[in-house]
Amino acid sequence: MIKSNKNIKIYNLKTKIINVLMISGKKSTGEKILLKSAKKLQKLSTRHFKTLIQMAIINSTSTFKLNEQIVKKGKRKTVRSVPSFVATDQYRIMLSLKLMKNAARKSKGSNEFYESLSNEILMASSFKGQSINIKTDLQKQILANKRYLAKFYW
Repeated sequence: MIKSNKNIKIYNLKTKIINVLMISGKKSTGEKILLKSAKKLQKLSTRHFKTLIQMAIINSTSTFKLNEQIVKKGKRKTVRSVPSFVATDQYRIMLSLKLMKNAARKSKGSNEFYESLSNEILMASSFKGQSINIKTDLQKQILANKRYLAKFYW
């Protein structure tokens, strides 16, 4: 049986979401969170769950990433943030999923994690929400310091 390329991409996206959501190495926990948030999203919106997830990932994907480097000067240690480009699409997807997960974890609107995750996905798909704000702040901060980007050719 030959699978189409589209089904493989959707399956890979599902496994990536489960891998981001799993707690202490248990994929079953990640699957439960994903299913509960999918049911919650179907109740909140008329759009399909897959399109909401895809739009949320596209909207919260960043082109830059901050790498932290520890610089030792004698006995003192300082942490310097150096911006870099996110090279591959796979890495961008993982970064945006982690960004949405962290934003949902920090939100205090609901008691359950799956509810806050579904709210964050819904907000990110409509270009609102905490993950979108974090992404735009990061890009503004990096573009303000263009001296770090002098080595790159546009």
